[in-house]
Amino acid sequence: MYYYLVSALKRRLILELQDSFAKHPIYEKAVPYIQAKYSFKERPQFGIVIKGSSANKVALSGDNFVGTVQSYVMLAYCGLPAYPLEWVREDLEAVRANGGVFPLMAGIYYLEVLTAPTSAGEGGTFAIDPLITVTDEPVAQFVSGTEHELQLKGNPSPGTLRLWDNNQYLLREGVDYVMGTTPGAIHLLASHVPGATIVADYRYAAPSMGPIPFNWNTADFKTLPGVVLAFGKRARAGDRVAIVIYSDRVDTANAFGGKFEVSFDFDIIATDPIQMEEMADYAVMCLWGEKKSALEFEGIEIVDISMGGESEEAYDETADLFYYMASLSIQMRADWEIHLPLPLTLSRVTPSSAQGDAQAPPGSYGPSTIKEVFSGLFYQTAPIVVGRNNSFERIG
Repeated sequence: MYYYLVSALKRRLILELQDSFAKHPIYEKAVPYIQAKYSFKERPQFGIVIKGSSANKVALSGDNFVGTVQSYVMLAYCGLPAYPLEWVREDLEAVRANGGVFPLMAGIYYLEVLTAPTSAGEGGTFAIDPLITVTDEPVAQFVSGTEHELQLKGNPSPGTLRLWDNNQYLLREGVDYVMGTTPGAIHLLASHVPGATIVADYRYAAPSMGPIPFNWNTADFKTLPGVVLAFGKRARAGDRVAIVIYSDRVDTANAFGGKFEVSFDFDIIATDPIQMEEMADYAVMCLWGEKKSALEFEGIEIVDISMGGESEEAYDETADLFYYMASLSIQMRADWEIHLPLPLTLSRVTPSSAQGDAQAPPGSYGPSTIKEVFSGLFYQTAPIVVGRNNSFERIG
């Protein structure tokens, strides 16, 4: 985490200096030579070199707990943990552009890595298999109570269908209904009270997407509208994770974070002492004045800039030619944050368990004095699925 943060701040500092010097009519030629660690093939006539860094941790609380994240989007693991994605976030700009409504249908979007890159210049591919969530779909409102044939709009994936009588009682497959021979057809095995209603919760498979290219340390904004997929360097062929999309913002993760105060030392080099002084002054003015407020708006604070000493280094002793260097130090403060996904969300609590359902997962609420148990774990979003029964997944 420390080196990721320092590396990102260093790249940003170089980009801001390049942007400022690109506007200078005389020193715009120095832009290609604003780099890190003296990575020049040939020593330039002038340039700026970021040499080193150090940091101090600023703790905001004893356990670094920041708060609970509410989002439409959550990352979950399928079986054993895999890490092709470093994180997922909702794209706020896409949500705003869609009138404040999340642009993607609720469901579970399974991402599978088809081919994985092994270097920075190599590309990989992935595919996405959507499993769309349908909640409270009206299926029937009984007139006589003797209607037995119902039809869903979609074709439920096996084990995901839940039928609710009057939006309260769970009907049991094989006891209260059976699936028909055509997709989405349902045959009721008993009569119902006139005026009663039946609604359905289920998931259905949508067409797959892919292969889609990706590279190391890149973000994908386009594949799933409204979702930012952040790829790191840990993808392996065959890795599979799930991106869970909700119809509304819910608690998806606990956030832990703090701040780091990072110091960077860099040299201003030139073959002319006047050029060296002008470039040093220009760099300080741009960072301390022009860039400070813009960076702080993004959460990157420039705490202090200090001028060091001057030095010279001979590069041609015969001709008595020297490099002149001025050292600067900049202290910046930036946030770090990690998100730990929350395990699950319950869709309903029913008076009794469905026949054949497993008992409530370890650590969840057990049967109360009125025999209430959880039987409708409809949104399964735990990081690890540890078991399943013959009707639906259970989370531990």
